Amino acid sequence: MALVLPGGGARGAYEAGALSVLLPILSQRGEDPVILCGTSVGAINVAVLASLAHEPAAVGAERLVAIWSGLERGEVVERVLGPATVRSLVRGGAGLLGLPFGGPSGLLDPTPLTASLGRWVDWERVHRNVSLGHVDALCTIATSLERGGAVAFVESRDPPPPARPGADLAYEAVRLGTDHVRASGAIPFVFPPVEIREPARAAGYYIDGGTRLNSPIAPALALGADRVVVIGFAPFGPAPARPDGVSQGRPSFADVASNVLDGLLLDQVGADLHRLAAVNANFVEGSVNTPAGAARRQRAGKGESPYRRISYALVAPQDRSEVARIAERVTRERVGGLRAIRHPEHALLAHLFGMGGRGAELLSFLLFDGAFAGELIEAGRRDAQRWVDRHPNLWCSDGRHDFDLLPGDPEAEREVTALEEWRSLNRR
Repeated sequence: MALVLPGGGARGAYEAGALSVLLPILSQRGEDPVILCGTSVGAINVAVLASLAHEPAAVGAERLVAIWSGLERGEVVERVLGPATVRSLVRGGAGLLGLPFGGPSGLLDPTPLTASLGRWVDWERVHRNVSLGHVDALCTIATSLERGGAVAFVESRDPPPPARPGADLAYEAVRLGTDHVRASGAIPFVFPPVEIREPARAAGYYIDGGTRLNSPIAPALALGADRVVVIGFAPFGPAPARPDGVSQGRPSFADVASNVLDGLLLDQVGADLHRLAAVNANFVEGSVNTPAGAARRQRAGKGESPYRRISYALVAPQDRSEVARIAERVTRERVGGLRAIRHPEHALLAHLFGMGGRGAELLSFLLFDGAFAGELIEAGRRDAQRWVDRHPNLWCSDGRHDFDLLPGDPEAEREVTALEEWRSLNRR
């Protein structure tokens, strides 16, 4: 069983809330997750869980809730109104001018996160839990600036799977540490790239894995999973289209940035799960007379194993804008009236991004605040319980239940055709 946690910045508290419901239930069923895959903030959460995998599942869940509930902004980033910001701007400007002391920088300085990860994650215990089999594999995803593709850093007892020729995902066996997690969460333009030195053949600078692979379902399956728990921050479906011909006015910085982050860190998750359901419906459950059946026969003729049915448990909000509304409400409570004097960092971000619409969406990624986290934890618990109530056996593999996919329907066939075309290109 695999746990797959995508990235979403401060929205990682939602994952903690959902897991506080799911992990004890899984443990009671004898289905503790042994493959832990995370991207960005998801990498932080799976690392914490890996360090506590020798304990009852409830212990790891409670630890995540405690970390997020007590979170203070200074545990993740330096003050925006301080010397660190000036240094970052000078360094970034010098880099644009090609000066020798310049280099890539970010809007925020995540230096405090290094020390926080040292408190949150007992890395020696992580290594021991892997060696003792409490964890089969721990995997974090980052994007290599040199290679231009996603890299899965994997700590496991068995060697990770070899990368397919020409594939956009490489696997690297490694003794994981804080830098691998930091690299996984280095959101472009928000945080600076992180240098990885081990393993030597993968050394270089990395940015957020969500730019290439925000929902690490594929690594989880490659590492041996046939059941996955996936937690997301938006409904698992396509984003609603804006009305044609309606001008939205001149876009703000928040409009641009939140659209980029949505595309990188949110929409990928729904698309990947939709494809998983389509494969289940066509390659596994479909009739042999469909195009999918022909593809299965072709795989068999090449000696390749058939596609496996993958069962899943999915947790996500029902309303795409729910998390943004929570961020807006918490920010207004922090900066309303004279309260802005006590919370200048929140006031500055609210001024930069705005507190409505896309501004609130962007705030929800960067609002590292215990009050915001507390509300997200409760939302995650509620949505996880909704899945449990709807799926008494917890697992589902029928695309009709959650994706309205039927074997052989045109939409599912388009997903399957696109997947097979992609695989055929990678085989050439």
